[in-house]
Amino acid sequence: MAVETEAILGLLTILSVGIFTPGPNNVTAISHSAVHGARSNVSLLVGMVVGFILVHLIIGLTVEQIDKDSILYSFLEWFGLLFFVLLGVIILRLPIERLSVDENIQRIDYRHGILLQFVNGKEWVFVSVIMIEFLEGFGGGMSGILLITSITTTGGLLSMILWTMIGHKLMDTLRHERRGKVMIRCLAGAIFLFAGLGLVRQLV
Repeated sequence: MAVETEAILGLLTILSVGIFTPGPNNVTAISHSAVHGARSNVSLLVGMVVGFILVHLIIGLTVEQIDKDSILYSFLEWFGLLFFVLLGVIILRLPIERLSVDENIQRIDYRHGILLQFVNGKEWVFVSVIMIEFLEGFGGGMSGILLITSITTTGGLLSMILWTMIGHKLMDTLRHERRGKVMIRCLAGAIFLFAGLGLVRQLV
């Protein structure tokens, strides 16, 4: 199965944004490990992985059923590009200085990790855009869905482990006046670049 280079780069770009910008998963991982210890996150991360995979399969199978030549599919592709642009703007306007962790979080386990994925709006939009924009580039079908899922799940798990172990240092870096701005601008720039390339592809 041939995988398009553009699809791989696009997937890694949006995955990097998800990994290095705060969201429900990584903020929960930081808060929970800070209050209950890093080992308490093992069960939580297992649940996150299970939920993450289920969300990918649900969205991937749904996207796969849409006719690639339909108006709906074209609309979804344009929606994906617009999302990239809006995401870049949101990242640039992220109120980094007000980011904080919940120091009163209760002890939670794999059940909460699974449930969190189903109520995590950011994740549903991210995965939807990933499947809409890149599934065809990964060969489509169940093999393409599973390949994308394996890549994003591996990256997501490694990032959650990272946020669990050194989350406070990463948050301090993001809050830093100079380093935080550089990181945010690099992530936003990568998103804008990919959106531009996608726009060119759609118009050619």
